[in-house]
Amino acid sequence: MSLSFLSECKEKVFNRIDSLLPDTNKIASSMRYSALADSKCIRAGLIFASGNLNKEITNSALIDMAASIELMHTYSLIHDDLPSMDNDEMRRGQASNHIKFNEATAILTGDALQALAYENIVSSPEITQSQKISSIKALSNACGHEGMILGQQFDLDAENNSYNDIKKIHELKTGRLIRVAITMPHLGNENQKNQLIVLDEVGRDLGLAFQIIDDVLEVSSDSSTLGKSNQSDLMNEKLTYVSAFGKQASIDQAHALSNACISKLESSFHKNEVAELLELARFMVERKS
Repeated sequence: MSLSFLSECKEKVFNRIDSLLPDTNKIASSMRYSALADSKCIRAGLIFASGNLNKEITNSALIDMAASIELMHTYSLIHDDLPSMDNDEMRRGQASNHIKFNEATAILTGDALQALAYENIVSSPEITQSQKISSIKALSNACGHEGMILGQQFDLDAENNSYNDIKKIHELKTGRLIRVAITMPHLGNENQKNQLIVLDEVGRDLGLAFQIIDDVLEVSSDSSTLGKSNQSDLMNEKLTYVSAFGKQASIDQAHALSNACISKLESSFHKNEVAELLELARFMVERKS
């Protein structure tokens, strides 16, 4: 069910991104190249799955939120692949943006995608004013100097052994955007406060579990399956859960986190309300790419 659900989510999001980005110049072409590249759209799926719990939000609003989450994620991948960062030449089964275009264009493309993510939320006629303010604030916090960007800096520092908290790196660099994807449909709504607390905890733990499995897949899958290099962490001497704790212990930890999230969702909501979230929680640790 997860793959068909994610496929439906991806179609909605890609249609929205396509409409936001007419191919009118080199930057737009570069943005389209990365933003519309084949991907699972897990973060978008989390927006839709979580949004099912909020009966006051429209499907169109969820599409705009999901598109912005995926635009922000794509920006982060483009910058993560740069020679000054991880120096990866392959992403989502195709040449990384800086290989296809050039490094300067890739930097500008990432900047433009980040700006478009915010603009899309602000411009949405379906998202209420309070939701817009709360969503922009949450997205900024998740991706800014105390979120994803700080996680990236810690990740770089770990390469020369000046930082060694792998859990913190993963929670910031990967987990914060997953966390905000699950909570965004409920922000700015006073009636959603109680379930927002539960969903925030679920997002935190699922984000960590997701990245732990990424670490595992890098040592157990080939590049064609992953759609990116399976040697990047090794070549960059990255600190990962596998290098710190071993492969099996990492798998066990990811599944423990996922199972805890499933139990929390089942005890806090009716099962039919969170069916997609439950499936995604399983899929995020059972996936093969």
